[in-house]
Amino acid sequence: MAGSKNESGESVPGSGANARNAADDIRQAFSALPFEEKFSTLIRIELDMLGDVVDSVVSAASNAVDELARSCARSEPSASATAGAGGSTTTS
Repeated sequence: MAGSKNESGESVPGSGANARNAADDIRQAFSALPFEEKFSTLIRIELDMLGDVVDSVVSAASNAVDELARSCARSEPSASATAGAGGSTTTS
C-alpha cells in the first residue's frame, strides 16, 4: 500500500508507510526501555485510554439526558388542555 502524497508530491505524514515507520520507531524505543519504565508507560497509556472512555460515556449520558429533557419539554400538555371543559371528569 503506497503512502498518500500532497499536490507537490511529498509524502503526507500519518499515511501508509509513514505510519508504519512511526509505529516501528515507537516499538524499538519501547523495547529499549528498562522493565520499570515499560510498565509505567503502559500504565499511563491505559489510564489515558480509560480517561477517554469515561469522557465518552459521560458525554453520551449527558447527551441522552439533554435529549430526554428536550423531549419532555416538547410533550408537556398545557394547563388549559389538561383541565378540560369543566375541570373534572367522571367515570362510570
